[in-house]
This record gives sequence, C-alpha cells and structure tokens, in this order.
Amino acid sequence: MLDEPKKTQTRLELALDYITGEIARGNLKAGDKLPNEKELAEQLGISRTPIREAMKTLSVAGLIDIRHGHGSYVREGPGLPSMPLTLFQLYLQDSTPEMLMELRDIFDRNCTEIAAQRRTERDLAKMRECIDRLKALTQQPGASLDDMLKADLDFHRAVYEASGNILIVTIAEFVLNMVAPWVKKSLDVSGRVRAVELHEQMYGSIRDRTVGQKNRVSVEANMQHFKQSLDTATSKAG
Repeated sequence: MLDEPKKTQTRLELALDYITGEIARGNLKAGDKLPNEKELAEQLGISRTPIREAMKTLSVAGLIDIRHGHGSYVREGPGLPSMPLTLFQLYLQDSTPEMLMELRDIFDRNCTEIAAQRRTERDLAKMRECIDRLKALTQQPGASLDDMLKADLDFHRAVYEASGNILIVTIAEFVLNMVAPWVKKSLDVSGRVRAVELHEQMYGSIRDRTVGQKNRVSVEANMQHFKQSLDTATSKAG
C-alpha cells in the first residue's frame, strides 16, 4: 500500500493530467470555465484536496485564472500561444529522474550527430573551453561543485548550439535546467575525472564528424555513467 504522501502525489498527478489534457486537446479553450472542485473530484474519483492543489499549480504556471467566488477559467490573453511550452515545462517539473534521463538520452543521441555534421571551429572552441574548465576544476582540491556543474552543462549547451537549430536549443535548455540537480549528484557521487573523459569522447566524435553508431557510442557511455550515478545516489539516500 502507498504511504500517505505518495497517495497525495499520485492523485495530484491524476488531477493535473486530466485538466492539462483537456486544455491540450482543446476541450477547454481560453476563457472557458473549469468544472468546480466537487464535480472534478467526483469525475476522477478522488478527494477535493488534490483538485485544489492542481488548480493552484496550474494558476502559478499561468494556465488558469482562479477567480474567488466565481470559479477557475482557462487563461486568456497574449500568454495563450505559449501554453504548449508551459505544459511541457509543467510536466518536466513533475518528472522522475528516469524520465528525464530518457528524454536527455534522446536529445544527446541525435544532437551529437547533428552537431558532428554542422559544427564550426567556433563551436569546437566553445566545447573545448568547457572541457578544459571542468578538467581544471577537478584538479583543484575543494573546487566548487556548482562551478563544475556549470562547466558540464555549458558543454552540452555548446553541443546543442552546434546543431544550428534554435528549437533544439530552446527545448534542451528546459531539459538541462530540470536535470541539473541530478548531473550535480553524478559529479559528486561518481568522480569528476570520469565526467571529463566522457566529455572528451563526445567532443572527439563531434570534432571528427563521426556519424552513425560510432557517434552514439560516446553518448551511450555518458548516459550509462549518469544512470549508475543516479542508482548510487538513490541507494545511499535509502
């Protein structure tokens, strides 16, 4: 049986999934009034508490307006076109480390290959600087873990930028921001030197314009290292 906090989280997710799904599918449009808490609770078979929490979350995310005494409405105005991206960000915030890892894996596998095809000398210089910065930090006793994290993420940003696709860069930034705490755990748990080695492999693949399976070997090694770090961090926390 699930413990009480886990039950609440699961029911909150159910409420969020239902409401955002109705908005995403167009069943609830800008200006539409949402069913009240009682109606939603009965429809989903849950209590009103997770419904109320879901409404608060969606209000903070800018998807709905809560008008006390009048009900909740799908937000109207200039912000509406950004709703799909807001929904995406909302789901990212509610994702598990494993889900984020899979999403990052998809990005890195494909972006590294695109970067290998399109990269410029300037792109390579950015990647090189990030790796050198990370390497220097790993050799400094007591170096800031936050500084190492920045160097690590900056390398990946440089890879995404080398794709030459602003859509990839924009969405990847959302993913990086959400996965950052787990990258930090990876650096802390599994050693900094290994992180430098893996980034060198990815850099070499992009520099040499390697494509296909050979290109993806470096990404797979990086993802495997990341997964092992998460497993180690989770077992220690338990």
